[in-house]
Amino acid sequence: MRHAPGTFSIAARDPDTSTFGAAVTTGTVAVGATCPYVSATAAVVTQSYTNTNHGRDAVARTDEGERLDDVLDERFSADENADYRQVHGVGRDSEFTFTGDECVAWAGHRVGDDYTVGGNMLAGSDVVDATAEAYESTDGDMAERLVSALEAGESAGGDDRGEMSAAILVHAPDPEFYHNLRVDLSADPVSDLRALLTEARQAKGQIRSETDELFADYPDEILNFGVKY
Repeated sequence: MRHAPGTFSIAARDPDTSTFGAAVTTGTVAVGATCPYVSATAAVVTQSYTNTNHGRDAVARTDEGERLDDVLDERFSADENADYRQVHGVGRDSEFTFTGDECVAWAGHRVGDDYTVGGNMLAGSDVVDATAEAYESTDGDMAERLVSALEAGESAGGDDRGEMSAAILVHAPDPEFYHNLRVDLSADPVSDLRALLTEARQAKGQIRSETDELFADYPDEILNFGVKY
């Protein structure tokens, strides 16, 4: 099995619903464990030779009122290995993109209205463009638009070696099961992520129906599970 950090991803905000989200797929396992970060004020993806502290610190400090671009500019100015890294994201009032000079070709990024896209070790620049254009043109909620963006990027060539894992992570005022989904190892992770999103959308209603069968009367609050970040 191959294990190399080629990746493409999108980070996005929906100012109308105060929602931030990220989606990513890569040619090694468990991309959701290290690359996407979201909060009530930002969405960030760290990739190539990832430093998880960049993503973790970025969303924490934007929650404290700092601008995302200021936080990540500071972190990268102090990172001796920045040339090997790629990070991009959106905050409430700023965006940030960085592709280090040592990222494996094809590598690059794009900034759009309320989103950023980045990728490295890709089949070509068409992957980033297709990801961005699908996000812009897709209707639906954040999760739907993010998965559609990954599907388009994969159809345009994706990771030059093929993908092994995929994930979406969404922070919204009303959390849902499908706001934190991971496919950690698969021959077709983006397709599996789509299937997982479909199933997870149905889970909320199914759990309520089954709980109704178990209890004649119960506090409705027990069904407010929330989402783990």
